[in-house]
Amino acid sequence: MIRLPALSMSVALFWALSCQGALAAECPLVRLASVKTDSLADGRIKIPITLEGHPLSFLVDTGGVSTTIKWEQARDLQLPVKQSLRKLTGAGGSVLNFTVTGENFSIGDLRVRNRPIYVETRPLADADGTLAPDILRNYDVDIDFAHGSLSLVSPDHCADQAGSAVIAIDVAQNGHVRFPVKIDGKTIMATLDTGSTISLINMQAAALLGIYPASPQLNLVRDTGQYRLYTYPFQTLEIGPVPVKNPHIAIATDSFFPGLGSDLVLGMDALRQMHLTIAYGEQRLYITAGN
Repeated sequence: MIRLPALSMSVALFWALSCQGALAAECPLVRLASVKTDSLADGRIKIPITLEGHPLSFLVDTGGVSTTIKWEQARDLQLPVKQSLRKLTGAGGSVLNFTVTGENFSIGDLRVRNRPIYVETRPLADADGTLAPDILRNYDVDIDFAHGSLSLVSPDHCADQAGSAVIAIDVAQNGHVRFPVKIDGKTIMATLDTGSTISLINMQAAALLGIYPASPQLNLVRDTGQYRLYTYPFQTLEIGPVPVKNPHIAIATDSFFPGLGSDLVLGMDALRQMHLTIAYGEQRLYITAGN
């Protein structure tokens, strides 16, 4: 989770646009690349990629900023590493400031050239790196979590899909996708983050929902000394017209979200049974509940 700029549209306008034409008209997708996804034990997904002729698997991370590769993989592949002038700071204070250049980076049949790839220092179980919005935002991204497939689609096509609900989104400068959701009937802003195992809300946003540090149903589950995580018995989460009953949403102290422009990080625990298309250029999210 990286610092987000100020909101460019009001929550009210977002919600009004989201409710217009709940069902989209049929329109075929022009798929530039299609791959099978593989689920990690924590519910996140990874896809096969090829870097400099080497097959690897990258975690799909819509909540990231730049695509990354693990330090061990960069070393084993003997990729030249250089210090970047642009440092990235994530949740928990992690800093990325070294990159390699992916001159030959492929997703399925789609080749992406000369892409700076940050060297990842975090532990990534069963993945060699992360695929982030610096690449994803150049396409429409169609992900069927329930059936294990991901496609990168030409952004020039008509993105409408029959039977899908349509939600207006804001695409931040760093590529993060934000839109309104409802938690127990109250509207807050969410960031779509397939790189997060769980959904999280900050303490300031929790107060808007009537939840405070002294609330009796708030349960402390982790205290690192830098931040605290709590659980709370939420009843409903509504993503447009798609409901999620009894969602597992952790509440984190504000120090966990330095400068976050959204109230909620919407993670894989809420998304894993859904089918969605992120139309970055059109600024629409097409979503259906999984079977």
